[in-house]
Amino acid sequence: MISVEEALSIVLARVPALQPDEVRLKDAAGAFVATDVPAPHDHPLFDMSAVDGYAFHFDPSATRWRVIDHAPAGSARTEGCPAGCCVRIFTGAMLPPGTDTVVMQEFITRDGELVVHSDTKLMQGSNVRRRAEQVRKGEVILRQGELLSPSAIGLLASVGVRVIPIKPAPKVAVLVTGDEFVEGDRVEPGKIFSSNDVMLEVALKAECLHAECAHVPDEMRALESAIEQAATVHDVIISTGGASVGDHDLVHDAVLRAGGTVHFHGVAQKPGKPMLFATVHGRPFFGLPGNPRAVLVLFYLYVLPFLRAMRGARRPGLRRESLPIAADLSLRGDRAEFRAGRVRGGTVELLNDEGSHMLRSMAEAEVIVHLPAAKRIWRTGDPVEVHYLPHAFNEQGS
Repeated sequence: MISVEEALSIVLARVPALQPDEVRLKDAAGAFVATDVPAPHDHPLFDMSAVDGYAFHFDPSATRWRVIDHAPAGSARTEGCPAGCCVRIFTGAMLPPGTDTVVMQEFITRDGELVVHSDTKLMQGSNVRRRAEQVRKGEVILRQGELLSPSAIGLLASVGVRVIPIKPAPKVAVLVTGDEFVEGDRVEPGKIFSSNDVMLEVALKAECLHAECAHVPDEMRALESAIEQAATVHDVIISTGGASVGDHDLVHDAVLRAGGTVHFHGVAQKPGKPMLFATVHGRPFFGLPGNPRAVLVLFYLYVLPFLRAMRGARRPGLRRESLPIAADLSLRGDRAEFRAGRVRGGTVELLNDEGSHMLRSMAEAEVIVHLPAAKRIWRTGDPVEVHYLPHAFNEQGS
């Protein structure tokens, strides 16, 4: 067996280099930008009103103004606004020439075309969004490898970006091995409900990736054929089950028979010890055990960083942080352990230590806690490394 650190190093060293494609901005959600992106325009594009109100040239001695025009959003008044005059203006509208301040309509008393305001805090430049105050033309607004989140896409759109270079989303095959699974809502004696395929499909969908799932019986020829077929049409293959060394654990030999090369088989960790990593006809192959908890932990620790790295992510792994542990902990054995946890008041609480076939505490978890093999005893307050799950949020201080 190899260590967790060795396994991750081997996995990430074999990330294939993909060439970027340009796609429409609205089709890039969940991808990672392939190059630095400079702003083609300023943002804001011009001085504009931040509120509905009246625009004028600030003069602390003036007490009333005459309304000479109105300026809705999208308009562009070209004539100047003389001293003692103002323009009725609306949020997002370009400031007319000669104006530099906007007073909110709530502070205005209007009598016909004459207005006075009661805003005692008004200063020159109040309620104005200045040109380029957020972004200047040519400024890099998104770095290579950054996630194209809704907010990042919104920012790019606001400066006029319409197409963006990204690395293509890999096509992923999920092979669920075993004769014991049923996919419907009825179960026969000796059978169990299939969950790994559903769980992995949803986990991949959360990354804006599509998975094609197939069930493969515990039969060498069928498994070999399924692996070979997946390697011809998919970029990444994930299998679950059959990764250990029992009589029905055929994945290792099936990979070799399919022309694959095994890079490692077995990692000194709990759960997920039997994990296998290989390449089959140049396609990366992750052989995960069948127990759902092990599948999910291995997916987040190895498969997800690999897929994100394929897509050019600058930081492909889960977000990490060192936090104090909330209670004493003593472990046995010589393997690294990964436990479900929650963050409360700046400390991490471990949830129930469940078997690798159990998911209940993982369903409640916000983080995966890494307990390295080199340390077996923690006292309250000792630091531990936590990996934030993609769906989780840090409730510290809530």
